[in-house]
Amino acid sequence: MKIIKVTAIYVHEIKTDPSEKHGQRPILVRIDTDEGVYGIGEVGMAYGTGGHAAFGMVQDYARLILGMDPMNSEAIWERMLKKTFWGQGGGTVIFGGMSGIDMALWDIKGKVLNVPVYQLLGGKCREDLRVYASQTQLGWGKKRHICVRDEDFAGQAKIAVAEGYDAVKVDVLQFDRNGVSGGYHLEGPLPPYVIRMGEERIAAIREAVGPDVDIIIENHAHTDTTSAIQFAKAVEPYHIFFYEEVNTPLNPEMQRFAKEKINIPLAAGERIYSRWGFAPFFQSRSIDVAQPDLGTCGGITECKKICDMAHVYDITCQVHVAGTPIAKAAALHVETAIPNFCIHEHHQKALMPEYIDLCQQNYQPVHGRYRAPELPGLGQDLTDRAYRDADVVEITE
Repeated sequence: MKIIKVTAIYVHEIKTDPSEKHGQRPILVRIDTDEGVYGIGEVGMAYGTGGHAAFGMVQDYARLILGMDPMNSEAIWERMLKKTFWGQGGGTVIFGGMSGIDMALWDIKGKVLNVPVYQLLGGKCREDLRVYASQTQLGWGKKRHICVRDEDFAGQAKIAVAEGYDAVKVDVLQFDRNGVSGGYHLEGPLPPYVIRMGEERIAAIREAVGPDVDIIIENHAHTDTTSAIQFAKAVEPYHIFFYEEVNTPLNPEMQRFAKEKINIPLAAGERIYSRWGFAPFFQSRSIDVAQPDLGTCGGITECKKICDMAHVYDITCQVHVAGTPIAKAAALHVETAIPNFCIHEHHQKALMPEYIDLCQQNYQPVHGRYRAPELPGLGQDLTDRAYRDADVVEITE
């Protein structure tokens, strides 16, 4: 068996709100073989800046792997890293391109062997996965509902809990009192009114959901070390499950410094790539929950190694999921197979038709629990819309 075609798919802009200036553009990968089996993957760079570079990176890697046996995913991964010169420099685009291709290779491998991917990763460590409702400040439903008032934050959390979730994640500092994203400067010492706003929102959520529902605070690295420590002191009494991306991951020493000052478990990883990137955070034990993104960390091959390395340091793992149902399915397989799983992220966008319609299967949690797909490979495939509403480039021999 050999790879005969790689298709890079750059989905046209998806706007979840008509008022948005810019939407998101998922980057998908399809790998075809000479035996008619194909696999699907995803690069986790649909949002932010750099999508065009990732789309091009997939095309560049495609030329490198044509003619290779897709079952040799480890050899292909190493080739992408070391035979590209820039691969060993790492970074989002490099590892993003590798991730999308690697994910598609695992999909092929599962289909050829007629087993779900989790079986290839060691089988089940659990029957189902605990799930949290992620980004409830955006609302919890099929349409965006930006939270501004304390009662908005409380109400959206209650909707998730009523559906069976026993954990919610929220960024209470993303929107100011007027609903403006990024309306407050969050670096350095925070003014009292910003701290008070965030704490009042957390207090409203805690009162609404009660003592037995976990609250996760998301910072998106909009805070820095100083402001993250300052805000942590205000919210520590509300029994926070973990505190995420409290500062930039570019200087691991600052994460260690923050860890020493904050009495809440810390999580990070969606902007840390490969086992080499995670190594200093593990060695300093400065994070408690590792959150590699399968679309940027190096794919399934690398994510499994990151999770295994985390296990050595008593660090649990949660795959970061903020992509299409392709990324969702892949995450469920990995999290089912690893022994040090923490909790699964169910992002608000996973509820929205604009994303669901890209794929054939609509996997959703039941009463706040997920099961891994049982179909061969990832158990997911693209719809015609994904190919039709996209820029598509095919690379062949």
